[in-house]
Amino acid sequence: MTVAVPNYRWSVESFVRAWEAGAFEQRVELIDGEVWPVVIGDWHGRTVGRVMRLLFADGFDVTTSTLPSGGSLPDPDCWVRRADASPAGRLSPRLSYWRPADVLLVVEVSDETHAADLTVKARIYAAAGWPEYWVVAQDGIHVHTDPAESGYANRRSYRCGERVPVRYAGVEAAVADLIG
Repeated sequence: MTVAVPNYRWSVESFVRAWEAGAFEQRVELIDGEVWPVVIGDWHGRTVGRVMRLLFADGFDVTTSTLPSGGSLPDPDCWVRRADASPAGRLSPRLSYWRPADVLLVVEVSDETHAADLTVKARIYAAAGWPEYWVVAQDGIHVHTDPAESGYANRRSYRCGERVPVRYAGVEAAVADLIG
C-alpha cells in the first residue's frame, strides 16, 4: 500500500523561527514555501564580487541580505536600494522588509540555478514589485523590467561585446566586465 504524504509548506514566520534558531546546517532560502539550498561555486563567487563592485554608486547601497518578497524569503546574490531608504518593517530583529520604490535592482548570479532564476524567481520578484531584475549568467545578462503580479512584462538579453544599462546610476556596464 502506498500512502501519499503531502510536502510540508513553510510559512515565512515558521522559516524565520527555524533560521533564527540555527535549524539549517547550510545557507538556504524560502521559495514558494519550499526550503532551497543556496549553491555557490567558483565562477558564481567571482562573478558576484565583480557585479557588486560595478553596481556601487553614490546614493545607493548594494547588499546581499535576504529580500522578503511576498510569501518567499529569497537570498538574491545582491540587490540595490536607495541609501536613504528605511525598512518598511521587520519580520524579526535581524530581517527587514522593503518598499518597491526603495529597491532598484535585484540580481541573481546564475550557474546551477539558471532555469529557476529565469522562471520561479522572476515571478516572485515581479509579484513583489521589484522594478528591475537581472539574471547574470555565463551566456550574458538577462534584464527583466516592468513587473506585474504574473511576471515581468519585458526581458532583454545582453551578450559579451554589449553594454547593459545600470538605470538607477545613469551609466552602462560592459557585459564582459560583469561575467568575466
